[in-house]
Amino acid sequence: MTSATDPEPTAELVRLLEEASARARAADRPDLADKLDLRKSRLASGTWNVLVAGEFKRGKSTVVNALLGVPVCGSDPVAHTAVPTVVRYGERPEASLLPDAPVGAPSSAPSGASSDTSSEPPRVPIDIRAAADYALRGTDDSGNPLRTVEVAVPRELLRDGLVLLDTPGIGGGFAAAAAAAAMRALSLADGVIVVTDASQELTASEVEFLRHAASVCPNLICVMTKIDLYPQWRRILDLDRSHLRAAGIEAEIVAVSAPLRELAIDTNDPALLAECGFPVLVDRIGARLLSRRAERARQQAVAAVHGSLRQLSDALSTEHAALTQPDQRAETLRRVEDRRQRALAVSGAQASRWLNTVNDRFADIQARTDVDLGEACRRLEADAVKRIKDSDPTRDWPEITPWLQRRTNQELTDVHTRLLALIDEAAGEVSAVFDATAADVGAVTTAAGAPAGGLTLNRLDGRGAGKLEVGMQAARGWSLSSSVVTTLLVTTLHPGFLIALPITAVLGTAFAAKAVSGYRTSRLDAARGEASRAVAAYLGQSRADASRAASDLIRHSRGRVRDYFLDQSAELTAAAKQEQQAAERAVHADQQAAATRSVQARTELTQVSQLLARAEQLAGVGGLR
Repeated sequence: MTSATDPEPTAELVRLLEEASARARAADRPDLADKLDLRKSRLASGTWNVLVAGEFKRGKSTVVNALLGVPVCGSDPVAHTAVPTVVRYGERPEASLLPDAPVGAPSSAPSGASSDTSSEPPRVPIDIRAAADYALRGTDDSGNPLRTVEVAVPRELLRDGLVLLDTPGIGGGFAAAAAAAAMRALSLADGVIVVTDASQELTASEVEFLRHAASVCPNLICVMTKIDLYPQWRRILDLDRSHLRAAGIEAEIVAVSAPLRELAIDTNDPALLAECGFPVLVDRIGARLLSRRAERARQQAVAAVHGSLRQLSDALSTEHAALTQPDQRAETLRRVEDRRQRALAVSGAQASRWLNTVNDRFADIQARTDVDLGEACRRLEADAVKRIKDSDPTRDWPEITPWLQRRTNQELTDVHTRLLALIDEAAGEVSAVFDATAADVGAVTTAAGAPAGGLTLNRLDGRGAGKLEVGMQAARGWSLSSSVVTTLLVTTLHPGFLIALPITAVLGTAFAAKAVSGYRTSRLDAARGEASRAVAAYLGQSRADASRAASDLIRHSRGRVRDYFLDQSAELTAAAKQEQQAAERAVHADQQAAATRSVQARTELTQVSQLLARAEQLAGVGGLR
């Protein structure tokens, strides 16, 4: 079977997009031409966001730096990465800081979300050579916390839209402080590179994290670093592979060494370059991660061609029928006017039915998510209080803390997973309501008759808004906006992993002093009460952070779904208007002009039919149906 990344079908699709765009401009439909041109550009440049995640000091930042051949991410033997670093392609090297929003300020939404977009702090340009230091420090020069460090570099690996997100470390697997936030980020990413090292086999916490990561983002690669430091790395690699098989995780492990890569480049040694493992990693990123982006872009491009050509064919068929069947002209005019009125019913101020569905469904999702979060936190608090009452928290606190964090992360991840499913369902429901309304905008050509000579067109469902285009793309389609990588981090990783929310400190430090004091005075009940209050405070903060992330995602998704269908309704209106104008020109044309134009319309309709046939053929290439 042909791959979606093979150059031959992609080149054919590019040619088809160009011809369809030219046909749309010739037919005075610049809106369709612009859409096709945009799809053409996204065939090769759609943004594809890949998170680089893993536990502390495993070499995540070093992997990113080695991939790019420039130290843009913070890497230090002692210090940890404090804030995420976003690395994308740029014609010239540049970097900037995105400050954290003040407490209580509205979070930002991506560009294109219309009224759902809130202002965000302005980016602060910095010297790219200082980007790594800011990522390690986590604050700007005034000591204010940062949201992200953003870097643009002219690297071929990034030219086609790959965006790498170097994230702070997570220690302890699913019992880690920031595991729930990491799972939210992974579920919204297009791919993930999980980094471990060759110092030891995968720990139980790493396997647990990998299992959860693979469940929310199956597009996953595992990288084992530091093979130059440990001679027994091949045995560790075999053990890691066996651990993944035992856990049912289908993920390839690529062994790499950043120092060997640097030495290979300095000495121009091809043997060392092969031994370092990075050529294999680059190949896997292209073959496994980026290939899915190419397939999705092809699907969207073929669907755009179908829909655009269908609209052109409807107008040509209507005009041809009016030109060649003069006795039916009055009826044709009546039908195209009726179609125009029906098209207006799904656009603008009259689009109440599907717009109400958007508002109602997403309001329901918000309410249901709030309830889910409340119930989850109440269950957790009840279980934690029971465990505290049945134990001595001054002695058992080191066991209670990871247990509660693991349970909390599991519950919050489940709520987030259900939220994504609800968003997909809502997008599908809006699509059904919209299509049911749009179906009333019936093709005039069905009643008016096909052109003489048996000319027929494949009636492909180009206008239907499928869940691939609307649901998944609306909820998780970060590649549709240039600033969405930042939004992903804002809505999932904020507030800054371990800086703004040191969960262990919430559960431990705040409780320790009073608990120890209570223990020394034999006030076990006081210690249990203090422990219960610490749990309640932790769960309250966890719920608030999860609620904010959910609200941001719901708002973003509602805007995407709404804007998508507004564009679709505008296309329906433009198509109906074009058909009406074509029919009116045919009615008022004299006999000679009508004869000439009917031949032209027939020729153009044949050309559109041929383009649709090519689109139908491409739809089956690489399993794109």
